[in-house]
Amino acid sequence: MKILLVDDEMFTIRMLQNLIHWEQLGLEVMGYARDGQEAFHMIMENPPDIVLTDIKMDTMNGLELVKKIQGYSPDIRVLLISAYADFGYVKEAMKRGCSDYILKPIDEAELEQALRRTVEEIRGRKEQESVINESEAQLRAMKLYQYMKNGRSLNSILNFEQYLPVDFNSYSLMMVRLENETIDEFNSISTMEPVQSGYLTGLMKEILSEKTEHFLIFDYEAQNWFLLLEGLNGRDKAACAQRILEMLKRELDVRGFICFSARQQGLDKLPMVYEEVTALGKYGFFVGEEPILGYDYNCSQKEMEEIRTIGAMREQEQKDTDMASGQGKRYSKPVELSLQLIEGSYDRNISLDEICREAAVSRNYFCYLFKREVGVSVWNYLTQLRMERAKKLLEETDLRSYEIAFQVGYDNPSYFSRIFKKYEQMTPNEYRENRK
Repeated sequence: MKILLVDDEMFTIRMLQNLIHWEQLGLEVMGYARDGQEAFHMIMENPPDIVLTDIKMDTMNGLELVKKIQGYSPDIRVLLISAYADFGYVKEAMKRGCSDYILKPIDEAELEQALRRTVEEIRGRKEQESVINESEAQLRAMKLYQYMKNGRSLNSILNFEQYLPVDFNSYSLMMVRLENETIDEFNSISTMEPVQSGYLTGLMKEILSEKTEHFLIFDYEAQNWFLLLEGLNGRDKAACAQRILEMLKRELDVRGFICFSARQQGLDKLPMVYEEVTALGKYGFFVGEEPILGYDYNCSQKEMEEIRTIGAMREQEQKDTDMASGQGKRYSKPVELSLQLIEGSYDRNISLDEICREAAVSRNYFCYLFKREVGVSVWNYLTQLRMERAKKLLEETDLRSYEIAFQVGYDNPSYFSRIFKKYEQMTPNEYRENRK
């Protein structure tokens, strides 16, 4: 924090500079002034946190300076130095917002105590303001995220656009998605604590900050992050994406998939950009098995329009087939084969590569196909299957919870209990008691 010393006697200024251990109080003497007028000019050029001033000075006295400071910047704290004869001035200054006063002759301990109180007050206020500002920033980010997803309430976003960290005259959107190689990886990631997710978000911020200071990270979706970036070209975005993938491998030992939009202009285009990026994540397997896909990097707008058209046509073909069959839900051959394998292997740490070999399709295409036809991801389906088997064992046997955990594919019984509670809102033992 910075402090300005104001007194018309140079002896007093020098005495104050040498009397107090300013650094120990967390203060830096930014300078001194000989009267209130000179002090106010310095304050306007470089506002301090604290002003320590005498009351009686020529040109502009301390009382007039307090009044000026309160009108200019009420957050600046003023401490008055006063003789007994000036006590009427002190009372008036306290009414005008002066924080404290010190009587002459100046006592070192008394002055240090007054300064310490003022420093603590300023720190407390700044911490409170920081919390309020952070809460407001989080609320703005959530509203922007909701607008990005549903395209509604643009006017409410425009009201605080100036406070957002990204300039919407040139921005891109990046999606970071965790890929699960095995069911154990899925369970580990899906039960990630907020502090772990926050840690990963912090590492992403460090990576992005080397390329741009202007970005916003939305971390509201499980296993997905959306990164709003200002001004980066395709090469810079790809470089950031590569480092994020390396970080995910290092920290979680998992693969990731990242896709990003071309640079866009205008806040009103954000929902469209979101649709483009999610479509790239959904249909990207048509381009190949690349872990990084970007519109202005390795995928053109024309390619994606063709890909989205093909994907939409295939989805419609499947719906038409289902309706024409009249036999309820029908699955494609790859999905049927995968379901058979999962049904017979739910009690072990089955891998995505193994499932895809059985289904005879690529990994990305299989994940897309399975979710489209079954309605949930392959790992969600397998976890639900495990939970159903566990509930049956809880109802029909006397096996202990840890024994059931092993039978349905969990090596860690406490981990099984966490997963079970997540899906059933109760522990395995509570479930058994409720079924008696």
